Amino acid sequence: MTNKIKNLLKDNKPVFSCTIRTPHPNLAEIAGLAGYECIMLDGEHGTVSSDTLDAMILAVKATGATSIFRAPGVDRTLVKQALDHGAGGILFPHIRTVEDAKTAVSLCKYPPQGKRGAGPGRPIQYGMGDARAYLNEANEQVIVALMLEEPDAVENLEAIAEIPGIDIFNMGPWDLSTAYGHPIEEKHPLVMKAFEKALEIGKKHGIHVGVSPADAEDVKMFYNKGARFFESVGLEGLLINELSNFRKDCEP
Repeated sequence: MTNKIKNLLKDNKPVFSCTIRTPHPNLAEIAGLAGYECIMLDGEHGTVSSDTLDAMILAVKATGATSIFRAPGVDRTLVKQALDHGAGGILFPHIRTVEDAKTAVSLCKYPPQGKRGAGPGRPIQYGMGDARAYLNEANEQVIVALMLEEPDAVENLEAIAEIPGIDIFNMGPWDLSTAYGHPIEEKHPLVMKAFEKALEIGKKHGIHVGVSPADAEDVKMFYNKGARFFESVGLEGLLINELSNFRKDCEP
């Protein structure tokens, strides 16, 4: 197996992700066909669950994009199911401590690096493929991404970064700014300071930093600072904007 997102990041190229919260495979397929390298299937803020993951991951796979499942927490069952369905990685929210991060990594790695359970899912063609070959490759290819949206995580970031197997620190500016006492101030100095810290520590440990840009100008600014993973758009939010604007434009 080859994870295209990991290859792009390794080559210092940007990855653009579209988040989908509504559980329907057609939406995942549309986002992939639109050219986004990563489709983020949101099981935390959205209603993507074990019942809908399978079809959505398959739809993403058909477009050549890579799916990442945003887990509702450090949840063994859903993480295992998402990876067995063929997700290219997992994004874990609200990481606070070294132990949280260790648990997250362990759920994505087979022994001895972790505690992921081996099952005959899509990556090994439901048992018809070479299971040993997949297990040997999966620990390196599956993406482990951690949300930085808690002050504790920022405080513990150096120790967290020393844990082997983390690929992305993804900034969560809404939760982080709110936790700092400045609700929804995405570019508050404390949030930007945390971003700079993530960049510095990430560079030292080979961990890429992700952000949620507000617009194309934000992408350029964060890219120039060193970010390479861009959770660039939420499909539902984009749909709301387009529907609202079109309705206003049609007013006689």
